[in-house]
Amino acid sequence: MSKPTHPRFTARDGQILEAIFAYDGVLADYQIQRLFFGAVKRTAEIRLQKLVEMGYITRPDRQHRAQLPGYTVYWLTKPGAEYIASLQGQSLADLHWRKPEARWSLVQHDIAVNDFRIAVTQAAAAHSELQLTEWIPSSIFWADHDTIEYDIKQDGKARKERRGVRPDSYFVVVQPGYPPSRFLLELDRATEHHPRFAREKLHAGIAYIKSPAYRQRFGYNAGRWLVVTTSDMRRGNMQELAERELGKAAAAFYYTTKNLTEQYNPLIEPIWFKGAEETPTALFESYTRNPQDGH
Repeated sequence: MSKPTHPRFTARDGQILEAIFAYDGVLADYQIQRLFFGAVKRTAEIRLQKLVEMGYITRPDRQHRAQLPGYTVYWLTKPGAEYIASLQGQSLADLHWRKPEARWSLVQHDIAVNDFRIAVTQAAAAHSELQLTEWIPSSIFWADHDTIEYDIKQDGKARKERRGVRPDSYFVVVQPGYPPSRFLLELDRATEHHPRFAREKLHAGIAYIKSPAYRQRFGYNAGRWLVVTTSDMRRGNMQELAERELGKAAAAFYYTTKNLTEQYNPLIEPIWFKGAEETPTALFESYTRNPQDGH
C-alpha cells in the first residue's frame, strides 16, 4: 500500500498514523486530541471513528476498555502499518510495529510514558534554542537491552550483580553551544519497594552510564536519569535512598512528580530535585551552564 485510496483519508489522518507508530505503537484518545485537535474533543472523536471505519486503526474491545482509567487507546491495524511501511520504504515484514492489544499489561504504563514524551516534545517546540533530536521508546530496549555487571555492597559484603537495563525511554535535547543533553527516563508508579529500586535501578543506572555497553549504543558515557514518581513523599523517600546508596553519585538522578510535568514546562521550569538536594532546579537552568560542563 503506497498511498491510501480511501477518498476520506486526509493528510492529518496520515500524521495520526505516523504518531501512533512513533509513540511506541499506542496512543490514547486524549493524547491524539492534544497533538492534533487542541481543545476540540468532539472533532477528534469523529475523526478517530472515521479512521476505525476505514480500517487504519483499532481500539480495545469493551472488556479491555473497561480496564482503562477513563480513556481508550488506539493501535495501527495491518493497513495502517502498511501505510507506515510504505512511507519508510520498507515491507510490512520488516516493519517492527505493535499489533493491536500487544503487551496489554503495559498499556497504561506506556500511555503514561507518552504523556511525558508529549510534554517534552511540546516544551522543546516552545523554545527555538532547544531541539529534541532523538527519542528511543522502551520497546526498543525490551527487544534489545544491554546487560551489565557491577559491584554492590549488601550487609557489609561486596558482590557482583548482573542485570539487563531497560529505560522507559532515552532522549536527547540539543542546545546550541553546549554538548547534547542525554536523558534516561524511569517512570515510577510506586509498585516497587525501595530496596529493590536501589538494587535494580540506582546501582545499575550509575553502572550503565559508565559501561562500555552504554558507550557502544549511544557513543558517549554521559547522561542523566529522570525519575518521575507519584507524590512528593515518595520523591523525598527516593532521594534519601539514593543518597544512602550512592553518595555523591546520586547527583546523576533527578526526581519530580507526574503532576508537575503536566503543569509546567519539564525542560526549563525548576521542577526537578537533583540527587539529595531540597531545592528544585531546571534541566536547562536559564541557559547559563558553562559549555565545557558535561551533560
